[in-house]
Amino acid sequence: MKKNQLGIELKTPWGWAFVTQAQAVELLGVHPKTAYRWATGQQRISPERAKLLAILSGQVVPFPRWEGFRFVLQEGPKPNKARYAAMVAPDGRRWVPDDLRVFHPVQGSR
Repeated sequence: MKKNQLGIELKTPWGWAFVTQAQAVELLGVHPKTAYRWATGQQRISPERAKLLAILSGQVVPFPRWEGFRFVLQEGPKPNKARYAAMVAPDGRRWVPDDLRVFHPVQGSR
């Protein structure tokens, strides 16, 4: 396995999350060497950064009464396969952005 392919495990109050080194660099703006050190265990990621990275990666929703909810990236339909996020409940039910418009119409949406 190439060194930049090692993932980073994040322990948060809401559970475990997993990000790639590239995600850590993109989302937190850290140097690639820092992300590599976190992935290999050479350096511990601070609890604050772990929480922020888990939130920014969409894997946890850090609000009371939303424990266990998370976001996952999904590939859209062909031809362009544009990626989008789906919200997943602890029981496995999924909602995509169009499902949630019913509850709160978004300005400028169809």
